[in-house]
Amino acid sequence: MNFTTFTRIAQPSAFWLLVALTATGVACSSTGGAGSPQPANPEAAVIEFLSAVRNQDMAAMERLWGSSAGLAADQMDTHMLQQRLTVIRIYLAHEEYAIVPQPRDMLVEKRSNEQVVYVRLTRKGCTPVVPFTVAPYRGGWLVRDMDLESAGNPERRCRP
Repeated sequence: MNFTTFTRIAQPSAFWLLVALTATGVACSSTGGAGSPQPANPEAAVIEFLSAVRNQDMAAMERLWGSSAGLAADQMDTHMLQQRLTVIRIYLAHEEYAIVPQPRDMLVEKRSNEQVVYVRLTRKGCTPVVPFTVAPYRGGWLVRDMDLESAGNPERRCRP
């Protein structure tokens, strides 16, 4: 028997294997969608968001930022999204944080189905209280907004 004349057994080429794996990866790693469960309560959404900020995990921040209409990543240009998340990450950088009751002097506008979670950040000796507005989405919650002005400029001294 001549081994050089065997009929070649059809095998998928490396190219098609790579295409299949890439397609599977894209389908399984969408920025949010149905595959990523949202935090079960408003506080959990803020805690996960602040954890992503601390870890500089932009992908996790993307999965947690949006509104009742959906994820910001699905409604925004990718470049603009990355710019905004970078600014948010810089302003919310912290050593510690604590969820606190609503300060008497702080009022936040919100829609009827939204909630506000107040967080005291500790950063370079400063302890600003930052309100986070969270919105219900697909049985969970997304961070819709946060008052970056309340966080203060991360490069300046604390306000008196």
